[in-house]
Amino acid sequence: MSSSANLTCKNGILIPALETTPRNAILYLAGLFYCFLGIAIAADIFMCSIEQITSATKKVKKQKKAGQLVAKEEDEEIDEQYDYVRIWNPTVANLTLMALGSSAPEILLSIIEIVGNGFKAGDLGPGTIVGSAAFNLFCISAICVFAVGTQTKRIELYRVFVVTAFFGTFAYIWVFLVLIVITPNVVDVWEAILTLLFFIILVVVSYAVDAQIWKKKKSSDLQEELEMAQHDGKVDDQPEKLSDEIKKWASNLSLNKEENDVIVDATPSVDTVRRWTRSISHTYPSLSDEDQAKILAYRVSRTMSHDRLYYRIRAIRQLSSSWRKSEEEEVLKMENQESTDSASRRKTFVEFSARVYRVDATDETVSLKIERKGNMESKFTVSYATVNGLAKKDLNFLFKSETLQFNPGELHKTISIQLINAANWRPNDVFYVHLKIQDVDEDSKICLGACNVAHVKMPDESKMILGGPVVEFVKPNYVVKENAGFSRSFVTRRGGKLKKPLQVHYETEDVTAKQGDDYTAVKDGILGFEGQEYEKYIDIDVIDDKMDEKDEAFIIELLKVDEPGVSIGTRRKATITIISDDNVLKNITNVRKLMGHYMRQLRPGKATWKEQILNAVSVNAGDLANATVSDCILHALAFPWKFAFAFLPPPTIFYGYPCFVVALIGIGLVTAVVGDVASIFGCMVGLKDAVTAITLVALGTSLPDTFASKIAAESDDTADNAVGNVTGSNSVNVFLGLGLPWVIASLYWASKGESFRVDAGDLGFSVTVFMICSVLFLVVLVLRRKLKAFGQGELGGPFGTKTLSALFFVGLWIVYVGLSIWKMYRKTTN
Repeated sequence: MSSSANLTCKNGILIPALETTPRNAILYLAGLFYCFLGIAIAADIFMCSIEQITSATKKVKKQKKAGQLVAKEEDEEIDEQYDYVRIWNPTVANLTLMALGSSAPEILLSIIEIVGNGFKAGDLGPGTIVGSAAFNLFCISAICVFAVGTQTKRIELYRVFVVTAFFGTFAYIWVFLVLIVITPNVVDVWEAILTLLFFIILVVVSYAVDAQIWKKKKSSDLQEELEMAQHDGKVDDQPEKLSDEIKKWASNLSLNKEENDVIVDATPSVDTVRRWTRSISHTYPSLSDEDQAKILAYRVSRTMSHDRLYYRIRAIRQLSSSWRKSEEEEVLKMENQESTDSASRRKTFVEFSARVYRVDATDETVSLKIERKGNMESKFTVSYATVNGLAKKDLNFLFKSETLQFNPGELHKTISIQLINAANWRPNDVFYVHLKIQDVDEDSKICLGACNVAHVKMPDESKMILGGPVVEFVKPNYVVKENAGFSRSFVTRRGGKLKKPLQVHYETEDVTAKQGDDYTAVKDGILGFEGQEYEKYIDIDVIDDKMDEKDEAFIIELLKVDEPGVSIGTRRKATITIISDDNVLKNITNVRKLMGHYMRQLRPGKATWKEQILNAVSVNAGDLANATVSDCILHALAFPWKFAFAFLPPPTIFYGYPCFVVALIGIGLVTAVVGDVASIFGCMVGLKDAVTAITLVALGTSLPDTFASKIAAESDDTADNAVGNVTGSNSVNVFLGLGLPWVIASLYWASKGESFRVDAGDLGFSVTVFMICSVLFLVVLVLRRKLKAFGQGELGGPFGTKTLSALFFVGLWIVYVGLSIWKMYRKTTN
């Protein structure tokens, strides 16, 4: 690098060439990598605009399916009369705007290079296109194959994959024919235009195959419709079936997409949300409407299929520390909670073990038990204090106020209140003990139960003189709202100074309410009295089916008492009446609206101008609490690019079109810098532009795709977004990335009466090697799908065979790069 010949590197279009020194070479290399990061961040905003454009919807009136026999409830609701359907077909979107979003740097580099070189063919642009295609096809596929576990994932849209694989191979055959066979080293105008037209042919054929335009729409299947109607009328009470229910809804949505040739972008109907919230309520009885909506939105978003654009945006934002992780982590934390009954709710409830504690004139102290229920992992502090009633402090009891700490796993604590000796207690004298949670904030998961005030009382038992001690309900009837989660009925023991522990057996019985549907039945329940507990409670879980219906009732019956001499009183039964919540429909509608809100939040590219700037200057898009050291470092590196591109028009303005245009210009400017820096760096270290293109530039522009495909391989149920779209992207690279520059240059030279010359030597050989390697790759991919030894899937499978497949694919890339570089330098040495 110290020779005089190396001191004359040519200036780029925008970047000047400095003196050739090792330090400057390292400077240009660092600048090259930093520009790759800038392209990725600009592409993030660009692809958000594409997502906004392709998700454009139109309002269409709902039509009843032909042959439909069963009318559904939501069909009659006013707000369910219209659907919002997407305009873009997913296959067309993948091969046009989405492919342009992922391949924009390579395509723009090819155009900029040929225009900047005076409409003469260069090596950097075409080399980057072929090199990027090779890396995408071989290395990204290898990573995806290995990233999946022992399970296998298959390409679902296989017909479209076959079409794009054919065009992907044909594209390079066509380049070979143009440069070597038809008109060697010359690209005629008709050849350039035909290359560009092949892109349109690819889109049309892929759409026809995906839509299966040769098939007629099937009429509705009567048996399937009756099964669906039967399912709609019956709610699945098992929480573990909710995921299957959501998957079924998403599957039905997909069927509707095929029938209507549109993509339905809808929040589930009111009836569907009603079923789902009922299932969520069984698992998490204490969740608010907002938390229920958040869980449902996340599960629907996770279940519904995402396009490659989503994973590309996610990968770039993770690379630049711009992906907000807290929402997902919070939902996952809620999902992992094991709460199927009232004893294991997500929140921690603290209350007294009894509502009333009995004292007698001879008692010196009274003992009260404080119990915790629900989440046992939390640590918290409670305080209690005595309060005057008819019984007064210093006359009947000593004032006491104290703080207690519950440690994880600690179920209860017992407190003692000192009573005044020889106090003048009269029947019905009472004082109170109030319970309070210390240092409670709005997001606290520690709550007071209903019995947070204990009554310490001398009961009036003058009517019990002739009878023995009994146990009975305080009242014969109790009313509870359906959405309360549980019913609470009170049981007391009367007569005599009962301070010995005793157990009362009870069970529930249907009246109009049905066990399992309206409440949780108890067949051998036991209520235990200890010490001075006088009036305790029985809790029965009430099931909220989210339906506005008539009142329903069930009975709790006291069966027997274990303590000899104690009997069941006259009120041995209590009737629990479940009344419908007046706001049931309003609550369901709120959950549905909140769910739609969170579903939109989970889609990228919905920020306003202000939110774009705030996200750009914040780590993890403002989620500082979950930021790691690596997140901060990535944010610091990416901050100049993030802040600069935050001023681009947001995708939400005018359907994303201004953002599309301005972001494309931004990518073009950074790409022009990449082309200059790559050429200057190659010159400084003695690399040809073609070598720099198929190695450094191809790797740099493909890095976001690598992370996107890996995330898609791990997250999706299919292999479509991981490897299924690679062949289509490679086809677009050739037909657009070479077709557009060829059309521009061939028309320019034709206007001057000359031919557009392209040296077929290095490019022709590179294309030939890549074509052979790609055929071998496709053969192995088909074998992986067909043979049991590979797991009969494109991704994953047995460890040994998937490892061999991944190594073979990486080997193909090494062979391609090695032979291409050998050919380039072999010609020089000769």
